[in-house]
Amino acid sequence: MDPALLTVLLFLSVIIVLFFSVPIAFGVGIVSLAFGYFVWGPASIFILGSQVYSGMQNTSLVSLPFFMFMASILVRSGIADDLYSAMYLIIGKVRGGLAIGTIFVCAGIGCMSGVSAVGVITSTKIALPAMLSRNYDEKIALGVIMVGGALGQLFPPSILAIVFSGLSGVSVGKMFAVGLSTGAVMVFFLVAYIVVRCWLDKNLCPAADDSMMGHIEPKERVRIYLRTVPSVLVVFAVLGSLFAGIATPTEAAAIGAAASMIIALILGTIDLKRIFEAAVEAAKQTTMVLWIALNSLLLVSVYSGIGGDEVVRALIDSLGVSPGVVIGVMLATIFVLGFFIDPIGILFLVMPVFLPVLTALDVNMVWIGALVILVLETAYLTPPFGYNIFFLKSVAPPSISLRTIYAAAPAFVLIQLVTVAACFTMPGIVLWIIY
Repeated sequence: MDPALLTVLLFLSVIIVLFFSVPIAFGVGIVSLAFGYFVWGPASIFILGSQVYSGMQNTSLVSLPFFMFMASILVRSGIADDLYSAMYLIIGKVRGGLAIGTIFVCAGIGCMSGVSAVGVITSTKIALPAMLSRNYDEKIALGVIMVGGALGQLFPPSILAIVFSGLSGVSVGKMFAVGLSTGAVMVFFLVAYIVVRCWLDKNLCPAADDSMMGHIEPKERVRIYLRTVPSVLVVFAVLGSLFAGIATPTEAAAIGAAASMIIALILGTIDLKRIFEAAVEAAKQTTMVLWIALNSLLLVSVYSGIGGDEVVRALIDSLGVSPGVVIGVMLATIFVLGFFIDPIGILFLVMPVFLPVLTALDVNMVWIGALVILVLETAYLTPPFGYNIFFLKSVAPPSISLRTIYAAAPAFVLIQLVTVAACFTMPGIVLWIIY
C-alpha cells in the first residue's frame, strides 16, 4: 500500500481513538500494534518489540523517578513554604509585590522540583489567601499562581526537558541550561505585565501598608530569612552538582531526591509515613510517563517503518517552505493539542513526526527544544483540561469557582505566547547560555 495513504490512516486512527477518550498510553499502542500486524503480519511483534526495547534503553529516563520523588517530598514537607514568607517581607509593600513575589517563588520551586504541581499547590495555600485578603484582583491572583506553577516545567530540572532529550538525543545538560535562559525571559515578561497593569490601575494589586504587614522584630526577620536556606540547598544540590560537572543529570536527580528527604527529616517536617506516600506517588507518576513512552515508541516504529518520515519530508520539500514555516506549523500543532492532551503525550506524538524533518533542515535542536517546551507551558493553563487549573481548584477556597479560574487563564496564556514569539524571533536570548 502507498506509504502516504498508510501515514494518513495511521494518524487518523490515533485521532479517532483519542477522540473516544481512550487513554493515550494505551490507545496509541493499540493502533500501532494493529497497523504493524496489517503491514508486516505476525513478524511485527518481533520487529516492534526490538525497536521498543532499544528505545527504552535511554538512560536519561532513569532520572524521572528521582525528580518525581523530590517533587512529592517538597509538597509534603513544606520546605518551599518559607520562600513566601521571605519574599513577602522583601517586596510586600510594593504595588503588585505579592503577585511578583509569587512568580519568583514559583521559579525557585521549579528549580527544586521540575514539575508544576508543587508551585501551584503551595502558592494556592499560602499566596492566594494573602493576595485576596489585600484586595488583589481575583484574576491576577489566580493567573499568577497558574502561570507561576507552569514555570516548574521550564526551569531545570524540567521533566519535559528530560523527555525531549530522550526523544531528540540532545544533551540533558544543554536543555537544562536553556531552561534557565528561557525561564528568565518568561519571568521578565510576566513581571513586566504585572507592573504595567498595576501602573495603569492602582487598585488592581494594592501595596500592603504597615497595618497589613504587622510589626516584625529584626530577630524574627532574620529567622524567616534563614529558613529559606534549606530551599537554596536543594537547588544547589541539583543544579550545582550538575553544572559544576560533578554529577550527570541522573546522579544530580538522585542527589536532589536524597537532599530534599534528608533536609525535611532534619527539620522535622516529614516522617516515614509521608516518605512512603511520596515514593508511591512518584512510582505512579513515573509508571504513567513510561507507559506513554513505551506505546509512543510503538507508534514511532510503525511510522518510520511504513516510510511516514520520508512522506512528510518529501511533502515539505515539494512545498518549498522555509524552516521557519515548518517550526511554526509544529508549534501551532502543539498549542492546539495542548487544549486536549497531556503535555508529555504531545511530546511523544508530535516530535517523532517533526524531528526527522527538522534534523534534515539542520536547525539547532537545543533551540527547538526550548521553543517546544515553552509552547507546552500553555497546555497547563488552557481550558478545558489544563492541569494547573485543576491543581488550583483542588486546594482553592470553595468560593473560587472553576469558571473564575478559566477566566483568569487567557491573559497569562497570551504572555506565554509573547515569550514564545520573542524566543522564536531572537534565538540568541535562548542560546547565549550554552555558547
